[in-house]
Amino acid sequence: PFAGRQVLRGLFLFPYVAPVIAVAFTWVFLLDPFAGTINALLLKYGFVHDPIPFLSQRYWPVQFFGLTVQVPLALTMVILFEGWRYFPFAFLFILARLQAIPSELYEAARVDGAGIWASFRFVTLPQVVGILATLFLLRFIWTFNKFDDIFLLTGGAAGTETITIKVYDFAFARANLGQGAAQAVILFAILALFLVVYFRYAPKGEV
Repeated sequence: PFAGRQVLRGLFLFPYVAPVIAVAFTWVFLLDPFAGTINALLLKYGFVHDPIPFLSQRYWPVQFFGLTVQVPLALTMVILFEGWRYFPFAFLFILARLQAIPSELYEAARVDGAGIWASFRFVTLPQVVGILATLFLLRFIWTFNKFDDIFLLTGGAAGTETITIKVYDFAFARANLGQGAAQAVILFAILALFLVVYFRYAPKGEV
């Protein structure tokens, strides 16, 4: 417990409860190569000499110990956006599970001489592994099906195209309903296979 805990929790939840179109357009504005705040700050303080097209360039060369590494720029921005937007979802689940762990388990661990790391490894981690597996399954399915965030950020360009965007492209942009439907069936089969694996190997009592 500490002062301002509820306010801090509310701030953590904001990215998840805010409308996706609002937060996506905010990121688009911040990362804009001509009028964006991020590029303006980078140029002002001399970190770059030219604006960076964060959401429209596939690769960005980065010098690393004399070697040039091609960083997937647009894809990295999409990953950062997804992590920022959906962190609160995992935060709520994990926090609820942590608060449900009986304090007697930690007291018994201390009596047995367990330190912080041992308590985490043998008490906390086994208690949350089930919820972590469930979160992984949900986020895997939702990311596989992701459309709105990526479509608003990049439109699927610069190496960020997902299967759902390809389905939309074939079915509506190209008016090829057959190929769009075929891709949707393939997507369903992949997710169904992953569900079978999850229910087969998930910790008992967590499915």
